[in-house]
Amino acid sequence: MSTFFETGHAKNVANLLKLNQQIATYGLNYNPSNNAIKATVLATLYNAANTKLTTVNNLFTTWKNATNARELAFDPLAKQATQILASLQSLGIAQQTIDDFAFQTQKFRSSGSKLTKADSGIVEPTPEAKLPTDPVETIETKTHSTSQQSFDNKLQHFEKMVLILVSVPSYNPNEVSFKVASLQTQLTNLTTLNNAANTSYANLKAARIDRNAVFYTKGTGMLDLVKLAKAYIKSIFGASSAQYHAASSLKFVRVIPK
Repeated sequence: MSTFFETGHAKNVANLLKLNQQIATYGLNYNPSNNAIKATVLATLYNAANTKLTTVNNLFTTWKNATNARELAFDPLAKQATQILASLQSLGIAQQTIDDFAFQTQKFRSSGSKLTKADSGIVEPTPEAKLPTDPVETIETKTHSTSQQSFDNKLQHFEKMVLILVSVPSYNPNEVSFKVASLQTQLTNLTTLNNAANTSYANLKAARIDRNAVFYTKGTGMLDLVKLAKAYIKSIFGASSAQYHAASSLKFVRVIPK
């Protein structure tokens, strides 16, 4: 997820606090008839927005940790598959079985022996890059889809390799890490890590949707209410007033397009 987007959300929350602090200095002069922009309501809105932002940040950390753990576990598999293939070749078994295993190894390696940032679900486009219509949701979905396909494919190839080894009665290497039981345990662990990364992503995505509703829902979201509050400040103090200039100088960015 781009730092640009996350900073935009955080800046909105910080500026809402500053706006509320300015409104507090107006005292009884700030008395809008619109209940949605009363000082107490805007204070409650800030608390809610800040909580949503914190929740997303915490879940983002959980997701990053989960994807990092998954990447570290998957990274050695291409080399390991090649080593196991050599061990299988040393048995002098039927060439068809060797070919079947080599085919899975090749497919496994073609998935990429070294994971990229896109594989781990992380993308950092530059601010100058042309963004899609819905930058946050589109980029998140695209990169996670790439990541999911990559890791699911790797698991599938690895599982097929293990099944081939199970079918070879003479396959009983002395190397513990190459034994079928060890590989089956490894497969289980990899599946667990992959599921944990995907679950953490689902939780993060849900939290972002929840946050975006508070920030950007038309009519009731933070940005629209701030516009109304600024308009009211302009109405009571005037367009050239220091109060209105102070309020209007606080910039709010709609990271999620309308």
